[in-house]
Amino acid sequence: MNAEAFFNQGLAKAQKGDHKGAIADLTEAIQLYPKYAGALLHRGNARIALRDHQGAIADFDEVLQINPKIAEAYMGRGTALAHAGNKQGAVADFNQAIQLQPKSAAVYVQRGMVRAELNDPAGALEDFNQALQLAPNAVSAYIQRGIVRSHTKDVSGALEDFNQALQLAPNAIVAYVQRGIAYSDMGEQERAIADFKQALQINPNAAHVYVQLGIVRAKQKDQLGAIADFNHALKLNPNLLAAYVQRGLMRSTLGDSQGALDDFNRGLKLNPHAASAYLQRGIACAELGNKPKALEDFNRALELDPGSVEAILNRGKIHAELGDREAAIADFTQALQLNPHTAHAHLYRSVMQLELDDRQKASEDFNLAVQMLPSAADAYIERGLFRAQIGNQHAALEDFNRCLRMHSDSAAGYLQRGLLRTTLGEMDGAIADFDQAINLDPGSDSAYLHRGLLKAQLTDFEGALADLNHAIQNDPNLVNAYINRGAIQLKLGHAEAAAADLQTLLKISPNPATAALNRGLVLAKLGNEEGAIADFNQALQANPTTIGAHLNRGILLAELGDQSHALADFNQELKINPASAGAYLQRGILHAELGENAAALKDFDQALTLNPRLQVARFQRGKLHTEVGIPQAAIADLSQILTSKAAAIPAYVQRGLAYLELGKRKPAMDDFGEALRLQPKSPDDHLYLGIAHTQLGESRATEEDLNQAVESSLYPVKTCLQRGILQAKLGNKLGALTDFDYVVRVNPHLASVYLHRGIVRAMNADTEGAIADFTQVIHLYPASTAAAIHHGAIQIILGEADSAAQALNQVVQNGANSAEALYQRGLVRATLADNKGAVAD
Repeated sequence: MNAEAFFNQGLAKAQKGDHKGAIADLTEAIQLYPKYAGALLHRGNARIALRDHQGAIADFDEVLQINPKIAEAYMGRGTALAHAGNKQGAVADFNQAIQLQPKSAAVYVQRGMVRAELNDPAGALEDFNQALQLAPNAVSAYIQRGIVRSHTKDVSGALEDFNQALQLAPNAIVAYVQRGIAYSDMGEQERAIADFKQALQINPNAAHVYVQLGIVRAKQKDQLGAIADFNHALKLNPNLLAAYVQRGLMRSTLGDSQGALDDFNRGLKLNPHAASAYLQRGIACAELGNKPKALEDFNRALELDPGSVEAILNRGKIHAELGDREAAIADFTQALQLNPHTAHAHLYRSVMQLELDDRQKASEDFNLAVQMLPSAADAYIERGLFRAQIGNQHAALEDFNRCLRMHSDSAAGYLQRGLLRTTLGEMDGAIADFDQAINLDPGSDSAYLHRGLLKAQLTDFEGALADLNHAIQNDPNLVNAYINRGAIQLKLGHAEAAAADLQTLLKISPNPATAALNRGLVLAKLGNEEGAIADFNQALQANPTTIGAHLNRGILLAELGDQSHALADFNQELKINPASAGAYLQRGILHAELGENAAALKDFDQALTLNPRLQVARFQRGKLHTEVGIPQAAIADLSQILTSKAAAIPAYVQRGLAYLELGKRKPAMDDFGEALRLQPKSPDDHLYLGIAHTQLGESRATEEDLNQAVESSLYPVKTCLQRGILQAKLGNKLGALTDFDYVVRVNPHLASVYLHRGIVRAMNADTEGAIADFTQVIHLYPASTAAAIHHGAIQIILGEADSAAQALNQVVQNGANSAEALYQRGLVRATLADNKGAVAD
C-alpha cells in the first residue's frame, strides 16, 4: 500500500472511533512520506481522542513546520494544550487560527470554552455570540453559551440556549445534561433527573450522565442511589475522572475520608492535571489531619487552575490553622480579587485581622460579609465555625452567643453552640442547646444524633437510642446514627442489633475499615475500651493502613497501662501518616511518662510544627520544660495558651509552678488564685487544683481535690499514678508510695509506675527497692534511658563503678550522646544528695 492508501484507511478507522487503528495506519503513511501534513494532522486529532495530548502537540508542531498557514493545526494544538493545562497557550493558538480563518464558528466556540475556564465569562460570551452570528444553527455554540450563562446566574438565558440547541438537535445529549444541571442548580431536582434520564434513553452507555444523576441524588440525600450511579458510571468507563471525584466527595460526606482519598488518588493517576481532584484530595487530607499534604495539593490545584477561588480559600484556611496569619490574609485577599462577592473570604479574613488586633479592618470585612449573607446571624455562625476549626473555641462560642442574642429562633445557632459545648465538656449546656434546636426544627437529624451520643455518655442509654431512632427517621442514610446506635447496642450487650446496624451502615458506606474505626471511637467515648480496641483491630485487619486506627488504639492502650504496645502503635501511625500531629503528641506524652524527656520534647516540638494551634501539645511541652528546669520556656508556652482565651486550670497552675522555679512568688500566687476561680471539669483539673491548694497552704482542700480526681476518672488506675507523682512532687512521699503500690497491684505491667516508685524509694534511701524497680522498668521497656540513668546513679553511690559504667553505656546505646547521659546522671545524683558526684558528672 502507498501513503495515500494508508491515509484513507486511517481516516476511515478514525471516523468509526477506532483511534488506535487510525494512528497505526497514519503512522505507516508518515513513514512512507514524512512531510505528509494531512496524515500528521489527523494523527494529532486521533491522539487527542486517546488523551495523548503531548503526542498530539508534537504532531501539530510538525504540521506547522511544514506549513504554518494550516488553521486546523492551530486549532488542534490549541485543543491539546487546553487539555494539558496550558490554557493561555491554547488561546494564543486559537487566536492564530481565527486570523487564518476569521469565519470559522468552530474556532470561536473552542476559544470561548477556554476563556470560560480562565474565568473570563465576558470574553467567552463574546466568542459564542460571534460563533452564532457566523453559524446561527451551531448547536455547540448554544450549549456552551448556555453553560456560561448558567455559571453567571443567568438561568433563564441558559435555559433558552439549551432549549434552542434541543430544537436544532433533539438527540443532543450534552444539551439535555446541561439543562438538567441548570434545573438542579435552580433546585428543581425532578426536572433535572427527567433530563438525565432522557439523555440515557438516547445513549444508555453515557457514563458521564450517570455521574450527573448521582450528583442530583446526593442533593436529595439519596446517598445509596448516588454511589450506585457513580459505580455504574465507572463500570461503563473505568477511566472516568469525574466519577472518581464525585464518589470521593460522597464518601467524604459519609465520613469515609480514607475511601475518599483512595478515589481522588485513582482519579489523579488517570489525569495528573486534574485541578479539581487535587482540590478535593487536599480537603480530604486536611480532614485526616495531614495539613502539609493538603497545602501541597492546594498549591498544585492552583498551578493548574490559578483562578480557583475554592482552592485559594482552602489554602488560606490551612495557613490559618498553621498560624501563618499573613499567608492566610494574602489568600483570602486573592480570593476576593478573583471574586469580590466571596462572603466567606471576608469572614475568614476578619478573623485573621482580629487575631492581629486590627479591629477596624476586621469590622469592615465582617460588615461586607453580612451584606452578602442572608443575615448577620448566619455571618456569626460561619465565622464561629471557622474560629472553632482553627482552634479558637472560646472566640467561636462568643460568635454563636451573638448569633442567638440576635436571633433566638436560630436552630442552626443552637446546634452549632451545642456541638462546641460538647467539645468544651459542657455536657448540660450542650444538651440544652440540642433540645432547643429540636424544638425549633424537629427535622434536625444532626441535633438528635449529637444529643443521643451525649445521653449515652451520661449513661441514659434509653434516651440515647430514642434520639438516634429519631435521627434515622429524619435521614435513613445517616451513617453516624447507625455507628452510634450500633456502639450503644454493643455496650448494652445487644450483639444482634449491633450487627444489624453495622450491616445497614456497610450498605450505605461500604468500607469495613472506616466503619470499624468510627464505631471504635464511639465505644471509646462510652468507656467500652475492650469493644473499642476490638473495633480498631478489625479496622486494621480490613485495611492495615487505616489512618487513625493505630493512633486511637494506642491512646486506649496507654490509658489501660499497656505502654509498650501503645508506643508501638504511635510509631506505626507515624509510618502510615508522618504528618499526624496527634500521634506525635500522644507519643510525647508517653515518652514523658516513661522519663524520656528529650524524646518527649522532640515529639511535642514536631506536633507543634505540624499544628501550631495544638494547645494540648503546647501545655505538655510547657509542663515538661518546668520539670526539666527551663521555666522561662515553660512560661512562654503556658502564657501563649492563656492569652488565647483558653483559660484552663492546668495551664494556670503549671505556669505558677514555673514562676516559683524563677523565685517569682507573687505572679505564681496570682496564677494559683486564678485556677481556683475556675470550675473543674475533669480529673486533671482536680489534680492541678490540688497543687494550687498545696501552694496556698490549704492541705485539707488538697486531699479532697486529689481524691476527687481519682473518683471522677474513667481510668482511676492511671489517675492514681498521676496523683502519686504529684504527691511525690509536693513532698508527700508516703502518700506517693501508697498510690504507686496500689497501681502496681492492679497493673503490674505499667513501666512508668516502677520508674516513679523507684525514684521515690531512692530519695528515701531504699536503694535495694529502687534498684528492683528500675530493673523492672528495663525489663518492661528495655529502651528506658531514665531507668538506666537512675539505676547507674545508685550503683555508683553504692561503689559499684563497673555496673554503673555498663548502665551509662546502655544509655548511649539507646541513642543518647555521652555528654547528655552524664548530664542526666548528674541531675539524678544531685537529687540523691550526691553533690560531689553530680559536679563530676
